[in-house]
Amino acid sequence: MTNTGYDFTGKAALVTGGSKGIGRGCVEAFGRGGAKVAFTFRHEDASVRDLQAWGQAHGVSLLGVQADAIDPTSYVPLRDAVSAFTGGVLHILVNNVGDPIRRSAFAASDDALWVDCLTLNFLSATRATRSFLPLLQQSDGAVIVNVSSIAGSTTGAGDSLHYGVSKAALDTFTVGLARELKTVRVVGVAPSAIDTDFHLRHSTPARLQKILEQVPLGRIGTVQEVVDVIAFLASGHAAYVSGSVVKISAGR
Repeated sequence: MTNTGYDFTGKAALVTGGSKGIGRGCVEAFGRGGAKVAFTFRHEDASVRDLQAWGQAHGVSLLGVQADAIDPTSYVPLRDAVSAFTGGVLHILVNNVGDPIRRSAFAASDDALWVDCLTLNFLSATRATRSFLPLLQQSDGAVIVNVSSIAGSTTGAGDSLHYGVSKAALDTFTVGLARELKTVRVVGVAPSAIDTDFHLRHSTPARLQKILEQVPLGRIGTVQEVVDVIAFLASGHAAYVSGSVVKISAGR
């Protein structure tokens, strides 16, 4: 699974939230392409151990780092660990951490939900980017990929406005940062419904069916379909793509 065919030989990559779902797909894609890959995880569980075993079985150089994306003090030790692993360089940063935390109508929401959601989905990306920017700026052809959501443009479907706002902020950050950095490409992807445990945690079967009715292709997407786009954007084939957020939504 997750073999995109892109060559990342000699590259160093970091994927936040890399032990599951889209993040894991990115780790596998970069690793199969020849990159050294670091990934973060919040809790060590079976998925982390399984990914590490996969790396050993396939001869991929992997580093897993336990880090809490909400904790601002976690980024310095993360940077130090990744820098030691990669030799002080970083070519690819995938800001993948994200979650709506819980569904709530706006009237029933509280400050804690908004702060936690903005911190997890938006500030985590700004903090990781700021921490690793010196490594990226000294690496030829470096790229930052921010994993957003279609919710950034559709507003979050009524009971996750907080999530939609956080992803809209991430989209604006992507475009603005690309203009500011210039020599480091910054791109984003905005998937619609994808077959991960996200919907097992946040969507009832009835809700998922309603989403499917809004998708012209009539199905949810796969992790591989998202990873294929991310791998392209991270590769030299997308060397002239920056400041763009690519929707992966099957026309939704």
